[in-house]
Amino acid sequence: MHKEINKRAEFPTPFIFSVLSGKGGVGKSMTSVNLAEVLGSFGYSVALLDADIGLSNCAMLLNENVHASVAQWVNGECMLEDLAHNTEHVTLITGSDTPSHTYDIEILMDAMDQVILHLSHDHDIIIIDTPAGAGEISLWALDRSELGALVLIDEPTSISDAYRLCKYIYSIDPNYPFATIVNQAKNSITAEDTYQRFNSILKYFLKRELPNLGFIPYSENVKESVNSQSTLLQNEQINEEVLNELTFITQHLIGLAKSASNRLQTAIE
Repeated sequence: MHKEINKRAEFPTPFIFSVLSGKGGVGKSMTSVNLAEVLGSFGYSVALLDADIGLSNCAMLLNENVHASVAQWVNGECMLEDLAHNTEHVTLITGSDTPSHTYDIEILMDAMDQVILHLSHDHDIIIIDTPAGAGEISLWALDRSELGALVLIDEPTSISDAYRLCKYIYSIDPNYPFATIVNQAKNSITAEDTYQRFNSILKYFLKRELPNLGFIPYSENVKESVNSQSTLLQNEQINEEVLNELTFITQHLIGLAKSASNRLQTAIE
């Protein structure tokens, strides 16, 4: 059953994509939060599911104090309707921000399936912020997504860990739709170099090439936004180039979402 077509985005079902990385510390959650914020500012109804269980920090990056999590719902401490935390542009759902929460991983993933179904009724786009690496939650997220947006930085460990992640996923699904986002790039030249080095490894060893959605420039303003727990849109001092490149990535994602929607509509007809 599909939700009614939203006048703003005209998606018969929400476009779901995951933001992931081979290793931690590459700005994955920062990327998720700011993509959600910019997409929401464009008029799309956007939900952000922070699935980094036990280490969720999207709420912190948004400077929001959430009062309920999926883990709490699983443990009977709140209702499904309590999970949505609404900001100006984003509906935030937190998996669990407390490492001490006890839960069965299968039950938790079933619960997040119900959360996604619940969000699907009135959201155009759902972003899943995954844990780093290829654990069970990351695999669950990729299985629910139409795209895996892989965040890279210009470090050998980032590139090698991302390669190993892709290799593992391709062993399960040889045609999984990945794309890259280069973070903390000094400029467009270094961003392209990072992307090409990663792609050359994939091409040589796995005979695969990934599209690049764009890059987020390195900027002291970005660091200041993270430290002050504000989004890039909220930072009045943010470098215009950063917002331009972030807008480019979101426009690329909107194009992919509309293409997926058109394919689905054609299949329905």
